[in-house]
Amino acid sequence: MTRTLLASTVEQPQAISRRHWPVLLGLALVSEGLYVLLLLALRPIAGLGLVPTPLLALQPWNNLALPSSRVEAISLLLTLLLALTACYALAGWRALAGDRPGSSGSMLGLVLGPSLLFGLTLLCLPTLFSDTAFASLFSGRLIALYGLAPWRTTPPALVSDPYWSWLTPLTRHSPLVYGPLWEWLCALLALLPGASSPALGLLLLKGLLLLAHLLNTLLIWSLLGRLGASPRAHFTGSLLYAWNPLALLALAGDGHSEGLLLTLLLVALWGLLSREQEGRSQAVALLAEGGALVALGLAIALSPLALPLWPLLAGFSLWQRAAAGSRWSRLWAWTWRLLLPAVVVLLLALPLWHGADSYRAVMAASGWLSFAHSPLALLVPLLRRLYTPLAVLLDSPRHRQPAQPAELTVKGGALFCFALLFIWLLASTSARFRSGRDCPPPTAAQALSSLITACLLALGAWLLLLSFNFWPWYALPLLGLATLRRRDALSGSALLFSLTALLSLAMLGISSALGQALEGLLIFLPPLVYLTGAFFWRGRRAIFKEA
Repeated sequence: MTRTLLASTVEQPQAISRRHWPVLLGLALVSEGLYVLLLLALRPIAGLGLVPTPLLALQPWNNLALPSSRVEAISLLLTLLLALTACYALAGWRALAGDRPGSSGSMLGLVLGPSLLFGLTLLCLPTLFSDTAFASLFSGRLIALYGLAPWRTTPPALVSDPYWSWLTPLTRHSPLVYGPLWEWLCALLALLPGASSPALGLLLLKGLLLLAHLLNTLLIWSLLGRLGASPRAHFTGSLLYAWNPLALLALAGDGHSEGLLLTLLLVALWGLLSREQEGRSQAVALLAEGGALVALGLAIALSPLALPLWPLLAGFSLWQRAAAGSRWSRLWAWTWRLLLPAVVVLLLALPLWHGADSYRAVMAASGWLSFAHSPLALLVPLLRRLYTPLAVLLDSPRHRQPAQPAELTVKGGALFCFALLFIWLLASTSARFRSGRDCPPPTAAQALSSLITACLLALGAWLLLLSFNFWPWYALPLLGLATLRRRDALSGSALLFSLTALLSLAMLGISSALGQALEGLLIFLPPLVYLTGAFFWRGRRAIFKEA
């Protein structure tokens, strides 16, 4: 009887784990079917905002009867995205509710296998949600083949270039300004054999970002193991990123650089954690820290989304060693840690800089001059109504158009609020690493968990307050950082934010200012409501329990 009890105790988790494999594989097959339906449904219908690609002519099912009106097309696309969201939510819930599904190899295979299948399917996507991939490849060709500077006010009209015809009219008359690292990577892609074909160049770019997506999954897997996560949290965190529809559509489907940005941020976190391993010499630890800061500099050179993480990552080691060394040694430590990423950015950006033309192009492409998919745009009409009586009272030509003062007020107020939030976050994060007489210093895993939380809050505040030109794929770094944390209200709101950003892909064709502002409200409001509600609900329960 004792042997039977021991055998049932040992075999019960295995029996439970076997029941999860068919469910997750079934959800993966359903998701794959939905991605195939996206290949059929995504066509350049007027008003949907889709950009045709050379792959559209290669599809054998172009004669299918599809919705011709804008409302029907948006409804079909939104239905498919909702179905993908439901499959993803069920897979995440099943992974959270289940036990360990087997060995580490089988868990990793279950995470990577369907993700690779989804990505290979989306490589054949006949249309894009934006022409950023073609614009990036054209910008790289300007550097590598024509010897021209891409950071100009408007790109030169190279009608003979094979990529010119695939740019939208708006892109042809807008500055092609991307991060310097992304410019050089696209220039290297332009030198590859066969890259002169837009179809092959697009597949190369999307294939590179699919590899970055798989590498991100492996880095999240490794970081969760080093952070001491449980086997269930280890499996769930990796699956929540690898199977996320927004990550797959934005990288393998649309070819955006935010996946590579997340790769560099994860490499920086991995290097900072590797520095704290026991048995490491001081030279090896310093080398690992320098590599992490170089990865941070490359991330900043790839996208300005990494800017708010710069002081947090640079001060991580100093907060752990606040009492070590004299005042001048700590000042020197702060200086070289802040300057090393800046040197990396300058080395990559200086060859692309050409004076005032580059400055005007960078300012025009930064997103600070307009509101797109930002909920803060809803405040501008209210301020215009308040400024109109003032303009009439002053009777001055400069104040007769209150639109510009209203926008400047909103942007200045958002910048001021972000500065206050960031200073508070920087001070509170540094205080967590100070060990008093009665409390021991935090371990490397605990310190990095606090750093990840601080980065998540800083990046979320940056996207909410300062990304006036917000696009759905900007949520990918937030998603990757959220999967490294425990499952709580903060990480849950970040996952919800990625899903609301996914659903907004069906509304990218909206061009009116009010429609884009409402779209931004639909993206940001559900995560904020969820986070605020969870905070007050859990606080009320804690107070009730203490009473």
